[in-house]
Amino acid sequence: MFEGKLVILRALEKEDLGILKEWRNSSHVRKSTREYKLLNMINQKNWFESIHQSNPPKEIMFGILNKRKKLIGVTGLTYIDWKNRNSEISIYFSTKNWQTKPEAKEVINLIVEYGFEELNLHRLYVEIFSLMKENIKLFSQIKFIKEGELREKVWRQNKWWNTIIFSKLASEYKK
Repeated sequence: MFEGKLVILRALEKEDLGILKEWRNSSHVRKSTREYKLLNMINQKNWFESIHQSNPPKEIMFGILNKRKKLIGVTGLTYIDWKNRNSEISIYFSTKNWQTKPEAKEVINLIVEYGFEELNLHRLYVEIFSLMKENIKLFSQIKFIKEGELREKVWRQNKWWNTIIFSKLASEYKK
């Protein structure tokens, strides 16, 4: 468990899968994820089992709890490349406009600390769809560096959107 002033990160449990499925199927979460179809419990259970079967892990996921110990979101490291020591950050909350809340910055700071200090990773990155202006603003505010833009990579809301890659290196974190 990792504890901040506003949130606690803990391992995901099987009991969380029902609510995670609801959140992943909600329009405010779906528009920012790579998932293109609605998920059912079979999908959720298969995903949950897959993240616990690979060794070394390709994904390390956490439930985000508020101080009342209520599950309010999910974060983690995905696409972990142990040889090159880099990983993508994954994050979503149950509520809309979560990017403006102080909990969002704290969660990202906790997962960055875990990635660099506990796992000794070298680079953490996010791929943000250009329609997600709030996410772009959030990661810019916490000093992630824009690396580049992939043109018309995702189809959302009947339109092609670019994706933007932001990253932070271990050396930048330690400053």
